[in-house]
Amino acid sequence: MSSREPASYARAVYESLLAALKAEGREDLLAEVVDELTHMVRAGGPASASVTSAIQLSAEQRSTIEQELRARYGASLDVSYSVNPEVLGGLLIRVGDKVLDTTVRQRLNAVQRNMMAG
Repeated sequence: MSSREPASYARAVYESLLAALKAEGREDLLAEVVDELTHMVRAGGPASASVTSAIQLSAEQRSTIEQELRARYGASLDVSYSVNPEVLGGLLIRVGDKVLDTTVRQRLNAVQRNMMAG
């Protein structure tokens, strides 16, 4: 682990950002970009997650899922649920740009691809 102070990291990020904007001739965007970075840092990650299952999940199952997702992505994560019988079983979880697909449908598709390839 480095012994550098957070301020030195912040200065390095600022200087890199400024250099990149200057290289593009867009120094005028510095304040806007810094504001957006500040917003992103304060937001702390994705704001919402969606969970798709083949059947309606129980309150206990939902609670477990929410605890695990919020532990990983932040306490303010909003979790929504939907039911899609086509997934057959398992869960399809989307958080920001990340997707965790443990559905039976996905597994069957993977088996089919393996059979076709080999």
